[in-house]
Amino acid sequence: MRTPPEARHETDDRLRDDAGDLTGYRIGDAYELIEPIGGGGTGTVWRARSLVQEDEHVAVKLLREDLMAEPKAVNRFVQERAILLMLRHPHIVRVRDLITVGTSLGLVMDLVEGGSLRDHLHEHGTLPPGEAAMLLAQVAEALAAAHRRGVVHRDLKPDNILLDRVDGRLHCRLTDFGIARVLDTPSMTTPGALVGTANYVAPEAVYGGSPAPPADVYALGVVLFELTTGRPTYGGGPAWAILRRHVDESPRPVEGMPEAIWQVVQHCMDKRPGRRPSARDLAATLRSVARRLRDLPALPPQVADNRLTTLERPAVPRPRSSPSRSRRPYFAVVLLALAALAVPTWNFLNRPGAGGDAARPGANSTAAPVGGHPGNASPSGRPAGRNARSDGAATVGDATPAGSAGRPPTEATEAWQDWECADSYTWDLGHPAVVQPCHAVGTERVRLIGHMKALPGVQADVTISLVDADTDELVAGPHLCSGLMFTDAAPSHDCGPFVDNPPRGHRYVVVQKWVYTGRSILPGGEARGKEFAW
Repeated sequence: MRTPPEARHETDDRLRDDAGDLTGYRIGDAYELIEPIGGGGTGTVWRARSLVQEDEHVAVKLLREDLMAEPKAVNRFVQERAILLMLRHPHIVRVRDLITVGTSLGLVMDLVEGGSLRDHLHEHGTLPPGEAAMLLAQVAEALAAAHRRGVVHRDLKPDNILLDRVDGRLHCRLTDFGIARVLDTPSMTTPGALVGTANYVAPEAVYGGSPAPPADVYALGVVLFELTTGRPTYGGGPAWAILRRHVDESPRPVEGMPEAIWQVVQHCMDKRPGRRPSARDLAATLRSVARRLRDLPALPPQVADNRLTTLERPAVPRPRSSPSRSRRPYFAVVLLALAALAVPTWNFLNRPGAGGDAARPGANSTAAPVGGHPGNASPSGRPAGRNARSDGAATVGDATPAGSAGRPPTEATEAWQDWECADSYTWDLGHPAVVQPCHAVGTERVRLIGHMKALPGVQADVTISLVDADTDELVAGPHLCSGLMFTDAAPSHDCGPFVDNPPRGHRYVVVQKWVYTGRSILPGGEARGKEFAW
């Protein structure tokens, strides 16, 4: 039966509406959508009925229509089909077809009824060590097949491992190769981009290394630890803090964990990729471990380990086996699961030298006594970063940094209002830095300052500008602070304070911009403070 043209037009309208119900929509003469059964960052997965073999059900993954205008998203979607069509393995979900649905694209895949390994873990808390080893042996075999074809999964995690039952026993099927990379073809990902999910990213990927099979093995070691303990090796905190722990720390055993499981975890999570086992060898090891531990009960679920989730805490010495300290970690867009992570908020301002009751980020105002400045600006008014300076480029009006004596020329008589800052530190996906622009209004002039905090090893040039809030026209600045270097000892810097004398009778906003130096591949950022009248 063919879908009437008017029905197809009606469905196109429903596809354009995110809330549209596609239940019953027929895709040509081949499939009929029944119900949504899952979703992710790129689209929704539907249960569908085959119109050729009516008793057969399949899964149809529809690309979000708004992503159709993004070539990289479409490329990845098509790439997933190309990769999976050439991968034939009992533990890899089979892709059957690439279809068009209205103005969107869809992948037709085998329907796996048992949910994901993540669902199974949520239901049981932890798995018996022998069962965890047997399930992941199947996954390792699937990875070995992919690696033989030059394919790296790059996002191995319990969510992408589906379960069904074969002869009454759990059977794993690896899926979602949408961000995998065929090693002998140009990558569709921005060169050097960090792709994956923070809890499972290998240290060499954090440093910008090319994706390779050992990264999948590393992630499988994290999953083995998670299945047996109920939590990943480095859980809790924002994504960048977890990524740092992958680089700086080594996993710790949990009381009661069988030694055989712990040895596999350690071997898989070795900081040196060349020391990790191949997926093929790992599969054999896991099957042997599963036989030896098949009668052991599951451990009680462990509480998430939240150590070192912020940079204020002491740094952990880097293991000798980790990459060289001279190579600075950097981050580009982290796809998929990172979007769900909470935005961290820190208190840069409440520290010695800030003066009085410095306000906290997110407050309605940032208080500082008359003549003081928030943050870690030095008494001279210069930014705290090494080699930081104000060039005063393109400055309009009386734009003068604080004087060498620590105060602008008329500060003794100037009456300053409290500092006003952006409500929270700005944190964009993929950025290893957070920023917060601020201003303070005086009787004659306006003060500007920008706070910035970043991971050790990051270096940036920062500019602070004053723009008209209505026209976005530059009014003062940009004031440049160049070469801000962030380290374990100096995780935060201020750019400013600067003093400007903009025209009266307007509304203004402080704009803080930054670019990463030495890492031109990583785009810079921009943040805006609160609007104010002058």
